[in-house]
Amino acid sequence: MKLRIGIDVGGTFTDLTGLDEEAGEVVLIRKYHSDPARPGAVTAAITRELEAEFGRDAVTLVLHGSTVALNTLLEEKGVAVGLMTTKGFRDVYEIGRQWRGDQVFDIFAHAPKMLLTRDRIFEIGERLDARGHAIETLSLSDVEAAVRALVKQGVEAVAIAFLFAYANPAHEEETARIARRIAPELYLSLSSEVNPEWREYERTASTVANAYIGPPVARYLHDVERLCKERFPAARALMMKSDGGAASARMLARAPIQTILSGPVAGVIGARFLGDVKGIENLISFDTGGTSSDMAVIPGRPLFKSEVAVGRHPVRTRTVDIETIGAGGGSIASVQLGGVLKVGPRSAGADPGPACYDRGGSEATLTDALVVLGHLNPVALLDGAMPISASRAAEAVTARIARPLGISCVAAAAGILRVLASTVTAAMRTISVERGYDPREFTLVAFGGMGPTIAGLVAAELGIGRILVPRDPGAFSAWGMLVTDVQQEKSLTRITPLEATTPDALEAVFRGIEDGARAELVAEGFAPRDIAMLRHAGMRYTSQSYEVSVAVPPLDGPDSVATLARRFHEAHHRRYGHMAEGEPVEIVNFGVTASGALAKPSLRSRALGPAAPPPPHHVREVHFAGEAAARVPVYRRADLAPGMRIAGPAIIEEQTSTTVLHPGQNAAIDGYLDIEIEVG
Repeated sequence: MKLRIGIDVGGTFTDLTGLDEEAGEVVLIRKYHSDPARPGAVTAAITRELEAEFGRDAVTLVLHGSTVALNTLLEEKGVAVGLMTTKGFRDVYEIGRQWRGDQVFDIFAHAPKMLLTRDRIFEIGERLDARGHAIETLSLSDVEAAVRALVKQGVEAVAIAFLFAYANPAHEEETARIARRIAPELYLSLSSEVNPEWREYERTASTVANAYIGPPVARYLHDVERLCKERFPAARALMMKSDGGAASARMLARAPIQTILSGPVAGVIGARFLGDVKGIENLISFDTGGTSSDMAVIPGRPLFKSEVAVGRHPVRTRTVDIETIGAGGGSIASVQLGGVLKVGPRSAGADPGPACYDRGGSEATLTDALVVLGHLNPVALLDGAMPISASRAAEAVTARIARPLGISCVAAAAGILRVLASTVTAAMRTISVERGYDPREFTLVAFGGMGPTIAGLVAAELGIGRILVPRDPGAFSAWGMLVTDVQQEKSLTRITPLEATTPDALEAVFRGIEDGARAELVAEGFAPRDIAMLRHAGMRYTSQSYEVSVAVPPLDGPDSVATLARRFHEAHHRRYGHMAEGEPVEIVNFGVTASGALAKPSLRSRALGPAAPPPPHHVREVHFAGEAAARVPVYRRADLAPGMRIAGPAIIEEQTSTTVLHPGQNAAIDGYLDIEIEVG
């Protein structure tokens, strides 16, 4: 058997999915406790276990998603970093932007946080104009003096962000050559490699953030790659990127910032693949684990954004548009001043975890509340692999919530569930209703260890009529890695008014970008004929301060430019609710996504059988509303066959998750063994 492995390292659990390449079937589903303090330890344990069980020649590909880059930036555990910038622009990074987005009326709003002190910012004599033409040559003596001073200060990484370097990287590249000659141990982050687009503050901030996380993330990536090679000599090791593609450690070495959302995006890619197989166009992916909930609207294709905020750090890199909130199974419930019940964003994490894990945790969490309510098995989870202490859960909920509020333990647990579900619902409204999408027209794809457990409440609140729970939902993100491709993103800022250009001129720009992206994938072993190109452009009405990403049609006819303009108008109207067809339009950023296709798992539909479900595995008391308990059938998912229908209320348990059917909700097992839930 030849195995392709997907590993999703989360905050609480690490999930593994193994695909038999020859059969095209998933043959391994496993869960491990994560170790946030040592993120590489769990990968080492997994690869050691697989080598012992299947041999050194069994694994051909390891796809890996991790929160290492995200956590390094969030927890501010990066390295000492310096910055070299154009003379006269030393304060660009500190001044930032005046606009504060949704915090514009908050007089206590915090400014973006700097990752270095001003004494580590050095001005370099050099200057380019907006077209990349040299106005002032690079001062070699300034560069040498800056490098020596930074090394003396103990800096481990240096960001290089010169004015208009996106139009001509020559000065940054020459500076890097000098720095490597003087101090070869320095990690260098060049804006022309990290984010070759205009807007000096965003480009500088992203380049600094990349330098800040660069050494630890690069070491982690190389360690994972080395570990996989040692265990499985014939295997290729790839890391998920924030744009939904995968890349090798070599491809990511200079821009590890591309992995900032490495973990969550795999679930979105998996949901889209599943929707394509089933012929479902509009999806909302809903991934709830132990620490957070990640959700994304997928109207046909995944949506993307070019900038994210990680804590107080703005980062500009192409990512799948995902909303992440601190709401998961480990979210801690507390009573705030005035008797207000709050759930999250603090999490009990993997250590000690919820109180019911009986590993030293004493805080009340969502998981504890669900055990009290009977939604989760009060004896064991993970098919019996994880013993559960219902008494510990009840003690925590009573002590932390029920007693301070003067209510019963069951009422307190129900309150925890309602508060967290309301938090998730509000976030989901933000990404759907507030952006012009009607959630009633979408199918909710619920996965993660806790997604199927709370999806029924969220869907009912939003008016979503159908929930799709894939097979092995708790490891679905790891499965999503198995349906991705190797991708390379390239972009270039070149402000181009559409009324003053031609299809041939646009084609020349895109082809130049494609050549660089294609070369990267050829170096990864892909034949040029197997590389697909997808073009996109950041466009705006002239003088607007923001752009809209638009897919670029083939530039093969006289009407190509007009077609591109029409696509922009439509995209602008869809995003903002209005358009101005009479206004001139221009391209700001040219972008290309180059993809090297990997073989995908085959999903085979089975014939539907009888509708009657098997006898329930057991019956237990479950609370759905108020304090009245109902005796509810509990089914094992492994016993359910295609065609079977289950009327709620009911519980469906499996190794990686638990699906809860509320009263009035009905489930059917489809030909792919997925659960389709009709929400009343």
